[in-house]
Amino acid sequence: MKLILLLTLLFSAGAHASELAQAFSAKDFRKVEEIYKRNPDQSYTPKELVYISYSLRRLGFYRQDIKLNVRLINEKYKKLHRKIVSDVARGETIDSEGYPEALKVLYWNLLNDYGRIIKSYEKQSKLIDKDHKHYLMFSKILSELEFREGKVDRFNDKILAHLKHLEDKVYRFTRSLSFQYVSWQTEATLAGNAKDTGLVITNSGVCAGGEAGWENAFYHFYVDGCVIAGSGGVSADASSPVTYQQSSVPAYGAKLSPGASMIVSSSGSRIGVRLPIIYTHQTLQDPKSDNYNIEQNEPLAYVASLYSRWQFKTWYFQSEFGKYFQAEQTYWGLGLGKNF
Repeated sequence: MKLILLLTLLFSAGAHASELAQAFSAKDFRKVEEIYKRNPDQSYTPKELVYISYSLRRLGFYRQDIKLNVRLINEKYKKLHRKIVSDVARGETIDSEGYPEALKVLYWNLLNDYGRIIKSYEKQSKLIDKDHKHYLMFSKILSELEFREGKVDRFNDKILAHLKHLEDKVYRFTRSLSFQYVSWQTEATLAGNAKDTGLVITNSGVCAGGEAGWENAFYHFYVDGCVIAGSGGVSADASSPVTYQQSSVPAYGAKLSPGASMIVSSSGSRIGVRLPIIYTHQTLQDPKSDNYNIEQNEPLAYVASLYSRWQFKTWYFQSEFGKYFQAEQTYWGLGLGKNF
C-alpha cells in the first residue's frame, strides 16, 4: 500500500474526485476494474491510472496491469526509460539519483507482474521465454538503480526455482542397454498312478537387453526387455514314491517388464515396481519308471517385483526381487546398465 500512496502523491496531488476514485477509496477493486473495462480508452488522469493499476494487480490481472504501467512510463518518463534501457544494454554505469522514485516503483510493479505471470505457468510454454526476457530486463534495471535489491534478489531466486521446476517436469525419451544375472523358478508335476508330486525347478542365467521409456526429474515410465539363457536343477523330496533328480537342464526364453519408478536423488537413482512377463522353455526328462511322467506347467509366468537403480552418471546398477502372482516361486535379478 505504501507504493500506491507514493505513486498517487508523485503523479497528481490535485486529481478530481470521480466514481473510479470513490470505488478505489472503498477498496472495491472489482468495481474499479469494471469501470475501466467499460471505457479503457478514456483519458484517465495519472492518479486514476494508478488506482486502476493497483486494482488490477489485486485482482490478478497482471498483463492488463503491465499495459497500464507501460502507459504511465510513456506518459511521464519516456526519455528516461529509453536512456536507462540503452545504458543497461551497453553496460554503462547508472546514476540512480538521476531517476525519480516513482519511475523505480513502476519498474518494481512491472517486475512483480512478469514474475507472477511466470509463476502462474504450470508447464513449459513458448510464451514463458518472452515473459522471462522482460522479467530479466526489469530485474537488471532495478539492480542498477539499487532499488529494493534484497527483495529483487529473493524474487529472482523464486523465479529461477519455478523455471527449474517446470524444466524438471518435462518428460524426455530415454533408452539403455543392460545385462543381468537372474534367478527364477518354474513348476512341474511328477505324475503317477500312486501319487502326484510337485516339483520346483530353480534356474539361473543371464538376461541381456535394455529398456526404453519416458522420464522427467521425478518419475520414469518404461518397458524393459531381455533375452534369457541359463539352466536349472530339480529333485523330488523324500516323500516322493520314486527318486527323481536332474541338474544343468538348459533353459532359455525372454522377459518383458513394464515398469514405473520414482527418482529419489539428483544423480537419477530410483525405486519402483515392475511387472515382468517371463517366458521360458525347458524340457525335463521323464523318470525311468513307466508309471510316472513329468507334466510341466505353462511356460508363461507373471511376476510382481520391486525394482531399484543406483545411477552413476551414464552407468547404473540395478536390482529387482519379485514373486509370481499365482505361485509361491520367486524371481530376482542383479545387473549393470548404461544409458544412451
